[in-house]
Amino acid sequence: MSDALTVIVGITSTSWGGNEKWASEAAAGLARRGHHVSVFYTHEPVRAELERRGIPHERVRLWGDLNPFGFNALIRLLRRKRPDAVILTKQREYWMGGIAARRAGHPLVALRLGLRRRLLDDNKRRKVFGPLSDVVIVNSGVIRDELALTPWFDVSKVRVLHNGVSSAPADPEAGRRALRELGVPDGARVICGAGRLTNQKGFDHLIDAFAHVAAAHEDAHLVILGEGGKREELEARAAGTGVDGRIHLVGHRGDVRDIIAAADVYALSSVNEGMANTLLEAMSVGASIVATEVSGTAEAVSDGVEALVVPPADVDALAGALMRLLENPELALRVGAAAAARAAASFSMDRMISELESILRDGIRMKRETGREATSPRADRRRR
Repeated sequence: MSDALTVIVGITSTSWGGNEKWASEAAAGLARRGHHVSVFYTHEPVRAELERRGIPHERVRLWGDLNPFGFNALIRLLRRKRPDAVILTKQREYWMGGIAARRAGHPLVALRLGLRRRLLDDNKRRKVFGPLSDVVIVNSGVIRDELALTPWFDVSKVRVLHNGVSSAPADPEAGRRALRELGVPDGARVICGAGRLTNQKGFDHLIDAFAHVAAAHEDAHLVILGEGGKREELEARAAGTGVDGRIHLVGHRGDVRDIIAAADVYALSSVNEGMANTLLEAMSVGASIVATEVSGTAEAVSDGVEALVVPPADVDALAGALMRLLENPELALRVGAAAAARAAASFSMDRMISELESILRDGIRMKRETGREATSPRADRRRR
């Protein structure tokens, strides 16, 4: 195996979110280490972000299991690039990506799974998480433990790789300017949430909780950063609170860290997560955090130390924790400082890329050693 690896990363999502950010940062981080990395994508929002980040990419129209054109295009890409490893990041990639890799030279196939879920027992998943993949990368121990409950799944394939976060300083003043442009008045106390607008992120609970906060604090505003299929539903829910003039759904932004740094409180309201990228971003800028107790949260923060932790889907508990931080500046500062220290000590991007390198190199080595062992008996018979 040469020192530099050739790695292909799949990002076939329809929109940009935490999984896509992880994949792009993994690709960029490996490239900075001297590896040859490129991304295949399907949809325009992903292309635009890859372009902005300067990550080599090409389109493969991979949008379903019964899509021969996308499947054949992926085989051609893999045969041309001859990667040492392929990292597949979405469920829609696992099946065709795994088969394409087998037909294009048997590179290491690593599946990245960022949500806690029990594997269904069907022929497709038995193949995807069995012979079609070599490594399953998860971002929390809770996800590994959930996978281990599947009787037919070989949990020894799982590698826990906690997400990393940039150490680049945020610009709170730029964040405040952005908030002003988004209609948030100067002097407002800002609660911020970020992520794809899906049921998983629990923004409906955050909007309901904010309604309680807004009743007690006339200067409070809620800013939700992100785009997704639940936007209209969330806008309608905000309108139903009677304080929708103080609820701002602002869509996808490139200055998330600056806006979080300018906010008074960051809220992770998810009902299902792995290790939330936005939680780590909030920690890295020293935000005062309220987070729901889902999957990787306990691996990132401790209640009362780096964040206030509340049960998922508990609107009253979420509202109470938000008001506690808004009303107690000393607690907010202490929690934010502890969160920043924890992010720097345990969740650096360099650490994540180093561990990802090791996972890929170890997987490639073991795959090649297994391949040699599998062919050696036939070679012995030929020699005899």
